[in-house]
Order: sequence, then C-alpha cells, then structure tokens
Amino acid sequence: MRNNKNKQRGAAAIEYAILAAAMSLIMLNFLGDDGDLTKAINETYEEVINRLESVQNKG
Repeated sequence: MRNNKNKQRGAAAIEYAILAAAMSLIMLNFLGDDGDLTKAINETYEEVINRLESVQNKG
C-alpha cells in the first residue's frame, strides 16, 4: 500500500514538472523580448512618456 502511494506521488511530481515546463514556454512566448505582451507594455510606456512630455512642454 505504501509503495503505491510513493508511485502516485512520483507520477504527480512528473506531471507537475511537465506542466511547469509548458507554462514556462508559454510565458516566455509572451514575456520574452519579442513577445506580444512585452511589445504592448513598451508601446504603452512610450505613449505615456510622450503625452507627459507634451503636457510639460505646453505648461
């Protein structure tokens, strides 16, 4: 009985490792240098900076 629980724990650990690896690949796709999320964040940041500079120049 105890041996069966150890096998189940080992199988679960392997499943979690595979899941973590898959999630890491997905996150790297979105957060990497060429990822969509990174591009969107950079574009938004640049837009905020440009608007702040234009307001500052008007004042």
